[in-house]
Amino acid sequence: MRELVGEIIKSNKVFNLIEDGDKICVGVSCGKDSSLLLLALNLYKQYVKNKYGWNIKIYGVHIKMNLYKNIDYSKYKKFMKDKKINFKTVESNMNEILLAKKKKGVIQCSLCAKLKKAILVKEAKKLKCNKIAMAHHADDAIETLFMNMIHEGRIGTFNPKNYFDRTDMTLIRPFCLLREKSLIREAKKQNIPIIKRDCPIDGKTERTYMKSFLEQNFYKNKKFSMSYENFLVALLNGKQSSLWFDESAKKDLLIKYNSKL
Repeated sequence: MRELVGEIIKSNKVFNLIEDGDKICVGVSCGKDSSLLLLALNLYKQYVKNKYGWNIKIYGVHIKMNLYKNIDYSKYKKFMKDKKINFKTVESNMNEILLAKKKKGVIQCSLCAKLKKAILVKEAKKLKCNKIAMAHHADDAIETLFMNMIHEGRIGTFNPKNYFDRTDMTLIRPFCLLREKSLIREAKKQNIPIIKRDCPIDGKTERTYMKSFLEQNFYKNKKFSMSYENFLVALLNGKQSSLWFDESAKKDLLIKYNSKL
């Protein structure tokens, strides 16, 4: 877990994600990424207490979507209890809403994310948390960058830190500089009793396709051996961008190309 805690320390220095006195609610899917984030943040909590005298609190919250019945959380709960980690599951009626609002017979991922975020904010408020931590890592950021360019015509990805004034809540992503392969390796070491995601389209999403596309065409391609590092550097390298931001020309071009859609 030392590498993971080290990456949290690094991301905090770069993006100022965590401060003394924070109460952080970790959104836990019970998969490898969020489980490891919950474990790593609890170790980080002890590290900053010993080194700086900081007092932060960490809570793990899992929203039950109830799309699959009879999911057994007992081993997972015992694992977290044995680690002396605050963790709870929360019931929801997300299944009713998602099934009622299917599009072409498929559950809407965007709606699912919005519902889950709203419930998580509500639970975080109950715990008097001022921040919510999500386990998105560097691979997720790169995949999101490509998906936004392809599907939305914009160059951007999620931010390591966002403040939402409507809910007075800050969203942080402490794993934002961490590679997924490090999480895969650590999950095996920790022997976490991972629970299959409560989602009928898990493994069949656009993100799954993009992950495979980047892996096969770039990361495993010797011709592009530096592609991953350069994709990540591009996200951090805001001063060296060369895009068409001429306002006078941009408006006419957008009108022209949008009319063809």
